[in-house]
Amino acid sequence: MPMTLKEYLDQNKLSLKAFGDQCGLSAPTVLRVRDGLHMPSRRTLNAIVNATGGEVQIQDIISVGTTSNSEKGDE
Repeated sequence: MPMTLKEYLDQNKLSLKAFGDQCGLSAPTVLRVRDGLHMPSRRTLNAIVNATGGEVQIQDIISVGTTSNSEKGDE
């Protein structure tokens, strides 16, 4: 089942810093990726996928923060 980075962090009770340390990223970078505030680099995406053992996939990361009009009810 697809899992967002936020779900992964919550489920595994990981802080932004602890997860960042696991995958070689800063806590602010993990925060921005988790909240969909910017498009991460391929290196960052791969680091997150690898650190989660594939539980979080690239498509789960890049779809954060994007909502179609139909999902918002603006059809």
